[in-house]
Amino acid sequence: MPVSLRLLMSALLTAAFSHLPGQTVRNYYIAAEEVVWDFAPTGLDLVHGGALPSPWAGYTRWKKTRYIEYMDASYRTKKPQPAWLGVLGPIIRAEVGDIVKVHFLNRASGYYGMHPHGFRYDKDSEGAQYAPAGAGAQIAPGSSFTYTWVADEDSGPGPGDPSSLVWWYHSHVNEPQETNLGLLGPIIIVAKGMGRADLTPKDVDQEFVTAFFIFDEDKGKERGLMHSINGYIFGNLRGLAANNGSKVRWYLLGMGNEVDLHTAHWHGKTLRYRSRQTDVVELLPGSMAVADMKADNPGTWLYHCHVADHIDAGMITTYRID
Repeated sequence: MPVSLRLLMSALLTAAFSHLPGQTVRNYYIAAEEVVWDFAPTGLDLVHGGALPSPWAGYTRWKKTRYIEYMDASYRTKKPQPAWLGVLGPIIRAEVGDIVKVHFLNRASGYYGMHPHGFRYDKDSEGAQYAPAGAGAQIAPGSSFTYTWVADEDSGPGPGDPSSLVWWYHSHVNEPQETNLGLLGPIIIVAKGMGRADLTPKDVDQEFVTAFFIFDEDKGKERGLMHSINGYIFGNLRGLAANNGSKVRWYLLGMGNEVDLHTAHWHGKTLRYRSRQTDVVELLPGSMAVADMKADNPGTWLYHCHVADHIDAGMITTYRID
């Protein structure tokens, strides 16, 4: 490539990812950390009552690696997260037109990074290890990197979409291994002018994010197959409580392999999804979906994957309309 053309391309990329006057920059401070995660911290089946069934009883605590958000660059004070988010990393939010800077610190023992879906980015901020790889592809233990992601028009809702969309982010050095470790989380991008100060959509009263994923913790042994929603099994996902009469936006995510074919099903209410009413949304690995509910039927209702084997294995919980 001629030198003049390389310089022109470099200048165009620099302009595309520079902070323009009036453009908002959102900063996130996120670390990868190794933890012990309990998929059923109560030790009970909270949906049916009683003890956890065999073979999962006594085998719910496993080593995970998670994304943890902090308040600032000191990485000392964790940012509070809703209990229902579970094992997922923090919600990264943006409005169309924003620049997001994710200051990533790798406190874990492996080489990890952060790869976003939906955002526009340059090669260094792609966060994926393959040839050719950018500077942010894999971050060594104890090292840090700042990813710059742009919420352009193609990142946000299109014609016929709701006012906000959900996307995945996850580590992508060895993606199957790292998502199974727990290095994954949601991105929510709201349409231009539709975000409140906290970037929640103005036309929605409440939001929930639920990810359907079978974590394999014991090399395929049944006791280590955690058929989870947000990293919880047999009703241990708590906090999905909606206010009567509110508009609730459900962000649905799927991840995993060929066994992760899920059908999220709500009892008690239907939702608006892709211009139709339904109470079941289909999810494949890597899927991202948005469905809106008018929460006007008070009660405690079942929420589960409708795949029969997954129901038996605990991919089930309840949600509440108060």
